[in-house]
Amino acid sequence: MALDMNIDLASIKGLFSKKDSNDGAKAAANPHVKTALVTAIVFVFIGLYVYFVYLPTKEDLRIKNEKISQIEMIKFEIDQLTTDIKQAEIDLSIAQEEYKRRTTLFHTDKELEDLYGQISLLAMKNKLTITKIEKGTERPIFSEGFCADNNMFGEEEIIDENQFIDEEMIVQLQKVGYYEFRVDLEISGNYSQFTNFRNGLAQLKKIININKESIIVPGSEGSESKGGNVQITMSIATYRLPKNEAEKCVNPQSVQPEEEEF
Repeated sequence: MALDMNIDLASIKGLFSKKDSNDGAKAAANPHVKTALVTAIVFVFIGLYVYFVYLPTKEDLRIKNEKISQIEMIKFEIDQLTTDIKQAEIDLSIAQEEYKRRTTLFHTDKELEDLYGQISLLAMKNKLTITKIEKGTERPIFSEGFCADNNMFGEEEIIDENQFIDEEMIVQLQKVGYYEFRVDLEISGNYSQFTNFRNGLAQLKKIININKESIIVPGSEGSESKGGNVQITMSIATYRLPKNEAEKCVNPQSVQPEEEEF
């Protein structure tokens, strides 16, 4: 009976010893599996970080840098425009002052129309009779220099290089400073009153020059001449600025010469 129990115990120990040896083999292999698994998990996390965090962040930074560059460019353009606007305001102010100075001396179209009324009113005030008032010649007064487009050929017209060009065909367009506007008058009345009339013309705000003047004492050495009555033929000139671009450049050959003294 005791023998059987020993066999049974030995058998049982053998079974347990085999099981323990298999577990030891498995236990020896476990550290490598765990290392590989941890490494794989780390790479997975790195991949997820790169895909979901790093790459979007990098793209976002690139977009933001582009926007910053655009903002800097816009700021530069704004500064440049601000400088240009300030310079334009200065140029405009200078141009306005120059225009004001010129319009103070020169007539506008509306003021030229009112000139006849001013002359008639001034003559009436001095008890003079205007027997004739009409517009005379109008001619340009040239300034120094020629216009850039100073020939008669159009920009689209093509001239063959072998074609002969007469120098007389080339028109030199000269710059116009202003236009002289002439008014011819015939006045009768007292000479003293006529002197006041002339002084009144000189006191007008605009430039008015007396270009020509002829004073005739009517009748013989009788009573009429002693009364101081005279007949005056005169030509006064005033000035205006060019109305448009076409009037700023004129062919001087097309301008009629000034009429001789009457």
